Amino acid sequence: MGRLWGSKRFMSPEEFQLGANIDEKTNVFNMGAIAFGLVGGELDRSYAKWDANLALYEVALRAVQENREERYQSVKEFTDAWKEAEMNS
Repeated sequence: MGRLWGSKRFMSPEEFQLGANIDEKTNVFNMGAIAFGLVGGELDRSYAKWDANLALYEVALRAVQENREERYQSVKEFTDAWKEAEMNS
């Protein structure tokens, strides 16, 4: 279909590749990017721009890894890690 629609700030690398697999790992990236948009520095994903605890930063950072295999494997895994990081803050 070509390039998918949406804001480049929140799109995963695979959403820019023709024929790439778009799946739950893509959604994990999107959720992490949204977290950086709401709590951090959007595309500047440094801890210095982050306005929450370190544990939440690490969860969001793992979610936006360019390498799909380094991301959470599912939205549930991401949200479980997020909730755990919230509770331990």
